[in-house]
Amino acid sequence: MCSSRATTRDSSISGYSPGLPIGAVTSWQQAVHPEAPDNLVFSRDMLEVEILNPGRTRRLLTLYNNHFKSRYVPPGMDTVIETRRADTKRRRQAETVARIVDARMRPSSRYVILGDLNDPPESSFLAPLVSAPNLGLVNGLANAEETRKARPDTPPPRSSAWTHRYKPVGRPAQYHLFDQIWLSPALAQRQTGAWIDRRTKHSGDGSDHDPAWVRLRL
Repeated sequence: MCSSRATTRDSSISGYSPGLPIGAVTSWQQAVHPEAPDNLVFSRDMLEVEILNPGRTRRLLTLYNNHFKSRYVPPGMDTVIETRRADTKRRRQAETVARIVDARMRPSSRYVILGDLNDPPESSFLAPLVSAPNLGLVNGLANAEETRKARPDTPPPRSSAWTHRYKPVGRPAQYHLFDQIWLSPALAQRQTGAWIDRRTKHSGDGSDHDPAWVRLRL
């Protein structure tokens, strides 16, 4: 489940806008990576979505919504082989997103790349995207606030920058920021806040991910 999202607020009114109209929607389901040109690179489609102003006269920003390859290894499968395969898939997905966005957007464009990337921001498999020099992306959740304190755990999470908790049997829980919101440089200047909504139980509240969002003044 993708639990990250962006919200907007109009500078002329108080409070959140009820919603903004959607313009063109582009599917990248058929995209491939040069290392495997016969296979679709996105197991779950990347959608490119234009968000318009209320009068539908101009584009405010573009969303690139993703759900990268899961880390989950089914029982009975070779953990080492399947983990390597999943890591390679996420690296190819990151490279493909970076290539598409670089070709579609200008340095001055307003866009957001978001979704469940199934790796933390510092992962080498995400580096081709999050550290792409031509994009200069800004982590919209770098200083996110928690809506409530996380449930007690031993040991507790090292920081508040996480949206996913995984507890291996007989081992401490692992906390990662899998759900991410990356802003283009032009859009990052308009960010006014960021939040992560903490679950009320470790098993999750309808999802094993905590929702995350940013607020933008457009």
